[in-house]
Amino acid sequence: MKIKTSKKIIISSILVLLTFLFVIAGTRNKSDSNYIPIKYESSLFDVSSETDGSYKKFINSRSKVFPNIRQSVDLNNYEYQNGLFDDDIPYVDNFIDENKITKTGVYVPETGDISFLIDVESEGFYNMNIDYFNIEGRGASITRGIKINDSYQYLEAENISFLRFWKDEHNVSDNRQKGVNDLRPKQIEINLWENTDVYDHMGYYNEPYYFWFEKGVNKITFVSHREPIVIGELSIYQSNKIKTYDEYIKENEQKGIIKNDTEFSYIREAEEAYLKSSPSLNPTAEYSTYKYSPYERQVTRYNAIGGVNWRIPGDEISWQVEVPEEGMYLLTFKVMQNFSRGQSVSRTLRINGEIPFTEAKNIEFKYGTDLQNITVGNNDDLYLYMKKGVNIISLKSTIGIYGETVQQVNQDIKDLRAIYREVVMRTGLNPDPVQDYMLVRNIKNLNERLNVLRDSFKQSKEEIVKISNGRNSLVSAFDRMIYQTDKFLLDEKNIQNGLREFEQNISNLGSWVINVSEQPLTIDSLTVHGAKYKLPRVTTNFFERFWHETVLFFESFKNTGDFGSSLEVDGPTIEVWIGTGRDQATIIRQLIDESFVSQKNVNVKLKMVNMSVLLSATLSGNGPDVAIGVDQKLPVNWGIRNAIKDLTKFEDFNEVKSWFSNSSITPLEYENSVYGLPDTEDFLVTFYRNDILSEIGINSIPKTWDEIIDISPNLQKQYFDFYIPIVQGALSPVLHSMIVQQGGSLYVNGGAESGLLDPNSMKAFLNFTRFFTDYGFVLEANFLNRFRSGEMPIGISSYSTYNSLAVFAPEIQGQWDYGLFPGTIDEDGKINNQTTSSVTASIILEHTKEEQASWEFLKWWLSEDTQVSYARGMEAVLGAAARYPTANLNAFSKLPWPAKDYLLLKQQRENAVGIPTVPGDYIVGRYIDNAFRQVLNDDIIPQDSIYQYHLKINEELRRKRKELGLS
Repeated sequence: MKIKTSKKIIISSILVLLTFLFVIAGTRNKSDSNYIPIKYESSLFDVSSETDGSYKKFINSRSKVFPNIRQSVDLNNYEYQNGLFDDDIPYVDNFIDENKITKTGVYVPETGDISFLIDVESEGFYNMNIDYFNIEGRGASITRGIKINDSYQYLEAENISFLRFWKDEHNVSDNRQKGVNDLRPKQIEINLWENTDVYDHMGYYNEPYYFWFEKGVNKITFVSHREPIVIGELSIYQSNKIKTYDEYIKENEQKGIIKNDTEFSYIREAEEAYLKSSPSLNPTAEYSTYKYSPYERQVTRYNAIGGVNWRIPGDEISWQVEVPEEGMYLLTFKVMQNFSRGQSVSRTLRINGEIPFTEAKNIEFKYGTDLQNITVGNNDDLYLYMKKGVNIISLKSTIGIYGETVQQVNQDIKDLRAIYREVVMRTGLNPDPVQDYMLVRNIKNLNERLNVLRDSFKQSKEEIVKISNGRNSLVSAFDRMIYQTDKFLLDEKNIQNGLREFEQNISNLGSWVINVSEQPLTIDSLTVHGAKYKLPRVTTNFFERFWHETVLFFESFKNTGDFGSSLEVDGPTIEVWIGTGRDQATIIRQLIDESFVSQKNVNVKLKMVNMSVLLSATLSGNGPDVAIGVDQKLPVNWGIRNAIKDLTKFEDFNEVKSWFSNSSITPLEYENSVYGLPDTEDFLVTFYRNDILSEIGINSIPKTWDEIIDISPNLQKQYFDFYIPIVQGALSPVLHSMIVQQGGSLYVNGGAESGLLDPNSMKAFLNFTRFFTDYGFVLEANFLNRFRSGEMPIGISSYSTYNSLAVFAPEIQGQWDYGLFPGTIDEDGKINNQTTSSVTASIILEHTKEEQASWEFLKWWLSEDTQVSYARGMEAVLGAAARYPTANLNAFSKLPWPAKDYLLLKQQRENAVGIPTVPGDYIVGRYIDNAFRQVLNDDIIPQDSIYQYHLKINEELRRKRKELGLS
């Protein structure tokens, strides 16, 4: 017995010793592993790069040598490479602008890299000056990267913007009539020669960028990111330093120029701008106070400019003002700044293209709930020199006084994301609250990094309090982050237990950067005046505000949703319903009046309605002639019931049909009849985070489903996921794509029967279910949020997700991209990457009494010119988030996509397939999803499950066809 006991003791001791040695060895292996910092770029307001070399670091890393030399580049000798279009290459020519100024320049295409050589006399820092011409393009901002000797010298050099110029087609006050809505002017691009230094358009730095040039021959390369440009002159030099206000005044006084102390005033309504840098800076209609000028109740008066559309740093508006004689004048802006509570917004002031003095770099407009008169200089009125006659006053949005703090917070977010991902790689997204992950031991310098971040947050908080003259809502994000960092330092288990909150707090900091960096401001008017001019009161008291709001409330009941026209012709009248928002309806109304009513001699009564009432209105005889933007299943389901016109009956239908892809017509046709035409078309592509994938060894996105399976272990062992969209109770567009790729079909016999038992369709269903049964893919997820946080660095989504990511996830700009939809290798060894598309449609109701007029309207609405005008109008009003996925192929080619993106989307659209609409198809998606979930939840063999629901689908299809009297 004792021997047995001794043996047990010996064996137990050996096991304990081995376990101890194993733990020590494991710990040593982990602690000795090399620490690789995670790269992460955090914001729209921080340029993405593979390096971390900011402009500030670059300037401090070199000798302070500033040669006072100006040298020009020979633009006739250039090298061009990496272009994507064979017929779009550089050339030298003469270019004439809107002011009849002609200059010689080299045309630089929207793709490719163009390089020039310059023999520099002396090494040192130089500013770069460029004379450029904004030649016609797709309407987006001109963006280039600038390399010196084949490399970017700092992050910011990767994205340099050059302004485009826009103006109103007509002054909004032209032909204004009492009681009649103003017509919003169309934005027209103006092609001008412009001279500028290369500078930071965000406003972080108040001086033009410096570049370092070695003595001897240097190469300057412009890397095309977006839009073509013409370069007329390129030189390096030392730009003039801007004077202080005191120096500015003294210089003008020495010239005998005096301050105007008269009652002179010149008022310019701000909505009548001379030039803007973006088509989104169009006149706005403001109703919040009757002090706006002009103002008329229950009438759309475009009486201001800016607002939320004027929030992006770098956007600029210019006005022309006129003074009777040369002199020094005061300048007052009548503004509304009720957007950014607790903070000021900043603008850079230019007079005739020049910043007059350093104080004009940051003109502050403080928060207020009412209109304000803001004179340049605020309490210390600052005089501005103006020449006799016309002068140009410009305001550019800039981050201003918040610039340094925003830059620091950007860097802090980058470091926080690095820590977050390193934690997730060890704990997963749902860590055990009890387990000891030994994070401090296994994540190098964790506590030291947290300490540094906490101190940085405290400093940023103090800066905000100082700028704002007290605490406000801007500091709450820092309070939460400081509190949580303290908890992490107190006990490392608080990290795993607070992981979700940690991720949310990082996102809150990103939102803080966006909120502070975006600087919205509404301007009602600007006044150039002398010292004795008395500015009128623009504020309102309580009783004035109460009366104004009361009157507006009661008059709002008069609103019928009818967007009336200012034009009327002798021809027929049709009624058109649109189910989108007021902005969309306003743009369509404007386009109708501009290019349809008079040209086609047809009156249009446009109404904004909830499309859910279309059925009841049609049944009661109160429906429209034309409906815009209906669901893709509605046309066929109504058409086979004789409620919608068959458009193939019109003589020129085939010509109109050629405007669209076959995939966009598929859901709208049935048995050789087409019951609608597509407004929009969306389809699936692959989105991916290139920063994260490269870190975990995935250097190219998967092109096939097998390659997705190959990378999934690498993703999952780092607790990352691949996203495949599934819609509960409906057909997954990915499953439909896989069926088509395999050569299968959703229906057979003209839609009379299900095609799910076809071997190819069955194989696709089996492969699809394996992603979730065998490989553990996530069933449900908010892809946008998880893509933004990095937890889901790759996935499939519709290409319109591009708009959402570009606008609502700016902190990851530059770290993501998108590629073609995954495919299946066919018998010839080629990849078949057909993708599912979806559409919205426009229809003509059967009961219309104006059949031909309705058809003319449909052709006009879906034509290339109208779709381009509507799409650009949407972006002008709502920004890039509203980029319109038009189904018109020619119109799509003219939208402001970067060339690389356009080519990819064009290629994917050519491989898009629509989902046919057949009687009874409402049950198909539901039953296929039921079959899928039965496999998932009940361990049913996929073949048995799909066979069972195949029979049920066929039963419902037969019943529905019998009900409709179809063979």
